[in-house]
Amino acid sequence: MAEGEFGESPRQLLLPEDHEFFKPPSAQFIVPFDVPIVEKKLTFEEASKCLNTLGKDESGIRYAYLMITATDKKLTDISIILNFKHVLFLDLSGNYLNLEALQVLAKMPFLLMLNANRNRVESGALDTMPYLQTLCLNINKIEETYDISQPMLETLELEFNQIFTAQFDNEKLPHLLELDLKGNHLIDLSGLYPESLERLFVAQNKITRLNDLALSKLTNLTTLHLRDNKIRKLNGFSEFLTKLSYLNLRNNNITKVRQFRKLACLPSLEILVYTGNPVDGKRQKGLEMQGEEPGENEVEDEEEIFGEDQPEKKPELDPIRLGVLVLLPNLKKINKDLVNFQEKEEVFLTKSNRLDKIMSEMSSDEETEPPTTTYTSETAGSESEAETDQDIFDPRTDEEENK
Repeated sequence: MAEGEFGESPRQLLLPEDHEFFKPPSAQFIVPFDVPIVEKKLTFEEASKCLNTLGKDESGIRYAYLMITATDKKLTDISIILNFKHVLFLDLSGNYLNLEALQVLAKMPFLLMLNANRNRVESGALDTMPYLQTLCLNINKIEETYDISQPMLETLELEFNQIFTAQFDNEKLPHLLELDLKGNHLIDLSGLYPESLERLFVAQNKITRLNDLALSKLTNLTTLHLRDNKIRKLNGFSEFLTKLSYLNLRNNNITKVRQFRKLACLPSLEILVYTGNPVDGKRQKGLEMQGEEPGENEVEDEEEIFGEDQPEKKPELDPIRLGVLVLLPNLKKINKDLVNFQEKEEVFLTKSNRLDKIMSEMSSDEETEPPTTTYTSETAGSESEAETDQDIFDPRTDEEENK
């Protein structure tokens, strides 16, 4: 099929983004796997009634129905679909189809998109379909992924299966741009991923740590969605992720602002989401205290960044956001809010004050004779404070956090 026959993007031009085909599977329609199966074939008459989406066929001249929507019909055999050779989109979600039943679709000459959510597919090893671009196999029984091979596939959805390790053959999925592994059993990001990936969704797994070796190979990655996992430390990111601009860490176990320092190696990072972490909970707790000042423990991270002598901040400024911005000044959006001018100004003044103080202390040390008196608790405390100030600008001092 020539590139221009269906336009630049068949997914966008032929079906709108809010089309039923692209909606996520609803929990109330999940087919229980223990329900006994009764053989049921899709008939020609029934398939004809499922036709929809009139448009130009592969020739670009004639008009035909381009989609079959045969959902929630308890089907076990769909071989009759081969009679509808012009179909580009198939929605077969909510049936009793297994891998063998889906193999017949390899004979569909122009199939672009296949939705087989909520079936009984035990493997993604479908025979090669030359033009398949989108494959949705959410809520099935898939355990292995290495045998998935589709040369033109761009989007692969495998939500809520039984996947414990991500193992994909780069040569079998050379054009994959988006991979969704939400709701599986991953404990980290180790494994093999297609190097062409631009968007990776691994929310609602059991991830506790990131793997720097696996991540470093994803040089085309722009979006990483890690919501609802158990991540506490942000080790694993590297300067090889030059295109990563969106990172979602919502609802994890991050407790320290200083952890975000480990994201400073990401040159393109513009949007960061961290709501629902303990570090954000400190701010929320402070807002709920109705006039009471936050306790010492609640502002521990802010004091590490701004110092105890930081001038009183305006009440509308979130100290957690400011702390993150000091560490990651290139951010344009934090959680749902854009970074505003007032925050940028406050961060600039904060960093300038701290750097001036550090430079002043260093200059004073060079011009003054070494002290001959013993250290007192006050002098030791002041040195410790200076080191803390310098800490926030020098990522090399984070060795303890990296362990």
